[in-house]
Amino acid sequence: MGAAQAQDSGEARSPQRLDALMDALATTPWPISPGQLHALGLVAPFALEKDAGLRIYRSRPMLTADGYTVENVEYRVLHENADDIRALFVTFSGSPCFPLERLGARYSLQPLIYPPGHGPLPRAPENDQHHSLKAGVISSAIRSQRDAPHCVLGLTR
Repeated sequence: MGAAQAQDSGEARSPQRLDALMDALATTPWPISPGQLHALGLVAPFALEKDAGLRIYRSRPMLTADGYTVENVEYRVLHENADDIRALFVTFSGSPCFPLERLGARYSLQPLIYPPGHGPLPRAPENDQHHSLKAGVISSAIRSQRDAPHCVLGLTR
């Protein structure tokens, strides 16, 4: 199986530590192709989830070399250009916690506030906070827990 050694639980195992995986996701220039994801350390197999307008692919859970869980990776491509990822969403488990301050020590993080929607206001305050991560000209959105220790829950590019 190479770099992705399956465990008894059925999860793929990345050769990358989560720090290195986050660095690769934050600094790899566009365009990113589906084939590059494996080279970056995202080794879990992908399955087609939806095929309307954009093709949406989602992975199964994956463990990093240092024991963190990537719950899933989702990417979206156009039918006519399946080698050019248009959007990339990575969801992390909050346990064990990968603290936001570890990213803040290496990258510029700025609070990110989304414009208001036209729908009704949420009933309860959101438990997440969002930051813009800048790595040169590349920008990503980071989602983390609002309360300390501010565990990283997601990355969007």
